Amino acid sequence: MASTLLILLGGIIGAGFLAGLLSEKTRIPDALLLIVTGLLLGPVWGVVPTESIRPFMAPFGTIALIIILFEGGLDLDLKRTLRQSGRAVLLAGLSFALALLLTGYALMLGLDLTGRTAWAMAAALACTSGPIVIPTMARLLPHSAMRPLLAVESALSDALSVIIVMVLLSLEGSRPVSGAQFGGNVAKSFLIGGGLAGLGGLIWLWLVSHLSEHPYFYLMTIGFVFLLMGVVESFHGSGALGVLVFGMVLANGEAIAGIFGARVREQVVRRFGSGTLDLHPRITESHAEVSFLTRSFFFVYLGLIFTWPGADFRIWLTIALIAVAVILAREVAVQLTGWTTRVSGADRSLLAAMLPRGLATAVLAAMLASRQPGTSVPWESLATFIIIITNLWMTFRLLRIRTAPAAMAEDGA
Repeated sequence: MASTLLILLGGIIGAGFLAGLLSEKTRIPDALLLIVTGLLLGPVWGVVPTESIRPFMAPFGTIALIIILFEGGLDLDLKRTLRQSGRAVLLAGLSFALALLLTGYALMLGLDLTGRTAWAMAAALACTSGPIVIPTMARLLPHSAMRPLLAVESALSDALSVIIVMVLLSLEGSRPVSGAQFGGNVAKSFLIGGGLAGLGGLIWLWLVSHLSEHPYFYLMTIGFVFLLMGVVESFHGSGALGVLVFGMVLANGEAIAGIFGARVREQVVRRFGSGTLDLHPRITESHAEVSFLTRSFFFVYLGLIFTWPGADFRIWLTIALIAVAVILAREVAVQLTGWTTRVSGADRSLLAAMLPRGLATAVLAAMLASRQPGTSVPWESLATFIIIITNLWMTFRLLRIRTAPAAMAEDGA
């Protein structure tokens, strides 16, 4: 067992590195290559028995969600976020809401599923993947005017999906609630999570300025993130939003201080040991390594636990319905956003292409499967199919529009 685990961990790290190199050469998202690796190691060759890794998924799933959201917060530049916030919030809200409704309807038509678990799965499938969208844009279209918009939108979408799924799972087994009550619970959760995280971020930014010369301050930062999420959730706040806001505060100390004017900023900086409010680069560099391992592990895991639906017509119908729902929702959301905020036709094509599902969908599907071990619904396989389909769709669309002049315009919108 120990040797199998060591071989698996070493192989995943190597597979993740090679998948990144092949992705740069072939333009195929590394998520697809890692899923194929898992398929070969698990169902095809039987090198890794699926049941040997399932016990690790529940605790690791929670840790992976924290890593995802913290990275999303670190990637959010405050000035860029504010500049693109209108478009990003509109696109994220429309795309997520339409995908949620259409996917929920697809689950009802295909598998006759209703209730909180069905809507939780619909929410898991409704988000675009920041860990796929952001590096894909950086690699293929680094100067696109849509790059900051997509970075903000995908980070918001990931966070929204995680938050809604966690709220729905927390209500599992309780009495039914109305839409107004659910909205009130979500709003209250957001306020508590955002407020505590904002305060915690400012405190930790000050501490980091004094501890940055010590060798283990990145691990201390991750430990504080875990502590913060636990405290926020103990007050019935959104730990997911809290982690996202905490990461954004750490990454934007200078911008936040600048809001209050030069004199206030000088007074604040004077109290910081390093004389600056910038995030230490070692945090982002170290977190990139942790995020790489997390992402590689989960995509390989999806391939390892994949179960072929066989001749079950209902599963195939549900997969087809969800794929159509996701693509249609994205197209409608992009057109509405483009018409409202005056986005060009070429840029709309780019926005419509960037709908890949990824790590958040994988983690949330694994969490749902672990919550319902006796269910006949293959949540993880369903998620794997949608991840593959949406990434293939993105790759196909990008190959067609990659040389479009509008898509290659300098970032300035």
